[in-house]
Amino acid sequence: MKNEKQINGQVVAYGTEDDDFPELETIDQEELYNLIAKFIRKAIPIKGEKLSIVNGLSNRVSPPQTPYILIQSSREGTLSYSQTRYTNQHKIIHQVCEVIVSIEFYGNPTIKSHKMAKAFEIRFNDSWASEQFAQYSNILFPLYSDDMKNMPYLDDDQQYADCYIVDAHFEYHTEVGMCQDSAKMIAMQVNSVDNKE
Repeated sequence: MKNEKQINGQVVAYGTEDDDFPELETIDQEELYNLIAKFIRKAIPIKGEKLSIVNGLSNRVSPPQTPYILIQSSREGTLSYSQTRYTNQHKIIHQVCEVIVSIEFYGNPTIKSHKMAKAFEIRFNDSWASEQFAQYSNILFPLYSDDMKNMPYLDDDQQYADCYIVDAHFEYHTEVGMCQDSAKMIAMQVNSVDNKE
């Protein structure tokens, strides 16, 4: 009677289960835009007209009817050195970043872009903005905005549109994680030299 054939020196590595990975502080662009849009709706109350807020630029999509506001992330950078913390099996890197978001205000004869941009700029640069964002998130914090500026923009009729732009600066905190080891357990199967078929 022959023994079942075994593979000599077989090594099996078991990696960390996905369920074991810790919850990370992070924010994606869609969440960023939604938090800013929530603030804008409070900072710029519009009566009698619908105010559309467009998140990001999309090709082949026509802009909505004015008045509307377009939010677009334009630059991102690091504000401080990364900080590292450890769990039993993971290394977590925490980074404090700055993101600059361009907010474009498009007005119409009833709701002027200058008025919307000014209302945003004043409220964003006040401590009221920090109070509002504290209710929405513990990751995103308003810093300050640059001065509003008129943006020459030709509409579909080749006429200059009513448009102002404000660059808003935010601090946000983000984390990435990685396994400390390539595996948490290694199983080795070794056959004795004396084993014969």
